[in-house]
Amino acid sequence: MTWLALRLSRPYLIGAFVLSALSTVVIWAAATTVQHRLDGLGLPDCVNPNRCYQAGTPILLMELTAAFVPTLIGLLLGVPLFAGERADDTMAFALTQSVPRRRWVLTKFGVALCASVLTAGVVATAYRLVAARYTLLANDTYELLDLLHLNNIAFMVMRAVFTLAVAALLGLTTASTLRTAILSIALWPFGLLAACGATALLPVGGGLPSSGTTFSPDDDRYWTADITYLDPFAWPAAGLTVLYVFGLVLLMRRAVGATVR
Repeated sequence: MTWLALRLSRPYLIGAFVLSALSTVVIWAAATTVQHRLDGLGLPDCVNPNRCYQAGTPILLMELTAAFVPTLIGLLLGVPLFAGERADDTMAFALTQSVPRRRWVLTKFGVALCASVLTAGVVATAYRLVAARYTLLANDTYELLDLLHLNNIAFMVMRAVFTLAVAALLGLTTASTLRTAILSIALWPFGLLAACGATALLPVGGGLPSSGTTFSPDDDRYWTADITYLDPFAWPAAGLTVLYVFGLVLLMRRAVGATVR
């Protein structure tokens, strides 16, 4: 069963790993370019945009990677996961070969889930370790990433997983790859809003990190506090996204039963 699920998902798994590798290379190349600029200014360790403001294509590439690549990974793995089988009616065949319907769906989803966590995790980790300090230097655009917490490792990974789960459920219910893709693209921002909105109501999350209340903007610690790994908002948001994904999996279990009745 697992081998068959891997075999059927192989093109999309390869695509996700290629996207992850290319994104990591882009992050590394862009960070190297910005570091060369800082070396030329004689400020190699600068993190204060008031002293060494940076903008342009390298910074933009790093920020776009953090904002959108996890979602693209989820779409790449989730849209074709079940939509093609439903459109061609091959799922009904698979479920007549002594294969429990729920096991088939959960096995395929499990394979895609592991791939999304791994590939998005690589991109997220590379961004946080290599690029985060450089995007601080474009403070005006970085603030949007920080405001939405799109630059936190856990939240980046869970965005990929959530998009995957939404696309998989839509594929089961719509039986159309095109409709699944369109609806997944249209709905993923609502998942982001749901995670952020619900977290804002929690006493443990409750708002943005208060990094700017302790240090002066002339102090580097004022800026580096923005890229702390202990984001008090993003981690609860990622935890809530796990619950959303669990709910979507339960809906998948019900949806697959309706597809073969």
